[in-house]
Amino acid sequence: MGGLASSLWQHFLMCGLRAGLIIFFTVSLGSFVLLLCLSELVGIVPFAGGNFGFVRCSLGPFWGFMAACLEFLYYNFYNTRNFLKLGMLVEAAHDFNPELQPLWAFVGMVFILGVNLRSGLLFWGLMMVTALFTLAIVVVFWAGSYKSIDLYGYGYARKFAPQLHNDGYIGDGTRYMKFSYRAMVFYLGLELLPLCSRRVKDESTVIPKALMTSFGVMFVLAILSTFAVALSYPGITPTLARTKFILQYGLNSATHMDPKIIPILLIPPTVATMVGYLYAAGNQIAAMAESGLMPKYLRSRAGPDEVPMVAMVTCALIQFISYWLIREFKPTAILFATNIWSIAAPLMYVMICAAFIAFRVKFGGMKRNFVSPLGIPGAVYGIVLWLYIYIANTNYHYVGHLDAIEAFYVFMGLMVVYYFGFVQFVQFFSKEEQEKFMKAYVLNANQMRKKSGYQGYMAAMYRRTASMTQFLGFGTNSRHSGATNASSVATGAGKGKGETIAASAAVAMLAAASSAVGNNKVAAEPFQATSVKASSARPERHTSLRASLTNGSMKVGWSGKVLSAENE
Repeated sequence: MGGLASSLWQHFLMCGLRAGLIIFFTVSLGSFVLLLCLSELVGIVPFAGGNFGFVRCSLGPFWGFMAACLEFLYYNFYNTRNFLKLGMLVEAAHDFNPELQPLWAFVGMVFILGVNLRSGLLFWGLMMVTALFTLAIVVVFWAGSYKSIDLYGYGYARKFAPQLHNDGYIGDGTRYMKFSYRAMVFYLGLELLPLCSRRVKDESTVIPKALMTSFGVMFVLAILSTFAVALSYPGITPTLARTKFILQYGLNSATHMDPKIIPILLIPPTVATMVGYLYAAGNQIAAMAESGLMPKYLRSRAGPDEVPMVAMVTCALIQFISYWLIREFKPTAILFATNIWSIAAPLMYVMICAAFIAFRVKFGGMKRNFVSPLGIPGAVYGIVLWLYIYIANTNYHYVGHLDAIEAFYVFMGLMVVYYFGFVQFVQFFSKEEQEKFMKAYVLNANQMRKKSGYQGYMAAMYRRTASMTQFLGFGTNSRHSGATNASSVATGAGKGKGETIAASAAVAMLAAASSAVGNNKVAAEPFQATSVKASSARPERHTSLRASLTNGSMKVGWSGKVLSAENE
């Protein structure tokens, strides 16, 4: 609701009332599809480390790392934009010197960092109180706006700018592409809810319900606010595009308050948004560090809520330093920050939808506490829409967007080099990945065994050995099978027919995980994993997988490289 209250989302209405509604419903459906996909993924394996975890285990480690980088840019640059917005609000409320804006941003940084580090009741209490306060502001805004509704007077604004309008459509397709992403603002932040999985009981059921409920609430708020803005003063006119605080006219009409008070009312929603995005950014890079994708000092957590202290402080400093640099060197600072996050977010959404499709195709038999009614066709729609938003944002954007695009591609290029030059050699399965992803697969395999009997279970394990490695995020490649250092001594023939089962390391890992499913541990007893010589027609699918579980540590390799997972 902070985005609804304080962001410049009204710009998509500058395409005209009818075109604006088309944009609104199109983007709303895309956001709904995204949350359906995310709800199903969380219903399978709730992962509190960020949405990149779903991509990592379904599309592979490289794409998982790319998704993590996109999340990093989105979370941090959206908050950088909020720092800029906070300084503008304080300045507008008290006519302070613009040179003092960094001071207000620094105070805001200290506050949101303190709330996140303290966590607990302070964090959740602040978010609840601010949500209710923001809802009250929006309701008062509606009351003021709906008093003066005039469809043909304001919605088409023929009284004010008849030369701009033609039955509710303004401009051409370029204009629509330029402003379409603004409708995203209503639903930004809902995709952060899975990051709360650590603090929720029965998260695979609760989080999907929260996602759907939150979308429903925001859709109602958004549609009512859209009509309130479009059909009341000043209407769809150039004045609306220049309005900095979108709620000001409705609030003035309802309360006749001093215009300088309105920016003050918008500070709490902005600060609460900053608190939420710092929470997301801190937990995300902590999860990356726990998988070896970031420096290990970022892994440390403290307190009953397992707050990633170092990661939180690091993200707060990144966001503030980014704010200061952009403000000092970019005349259109808030637009530069907006351009960065509005490019990263749609690409991240594309990867989430792609991960959903991969789970449906590869792991359709896994237990789901929530099932998307739109399925794969819905995910395909989401991919097409978010790619459209990405293309629109990289080709038809505001002044200075080329600098932001260059910065985005330079950063992602450096991350590719960083991955192939370093990360691929040191990454491993985090403790949470072991507990969540492997446990989920074992539970699915156990259900299959109960349904099909022992022979059916073993046959299915034979067929799915390679899928197991892909589920963990790593493909197999027989070309490197001779370069392994892990053990690969094989036994195991089928009864009566001499048939062998190519379960290899996957069976060993599953056995270890299955023995400790009730304890949320992966390996209960140290043992040496062995592979089974395959007499099937496709043994090459399994020959490069290797694993050893000894003394509570596991190493898994793919394509000649080795991952390690440490049981703490």
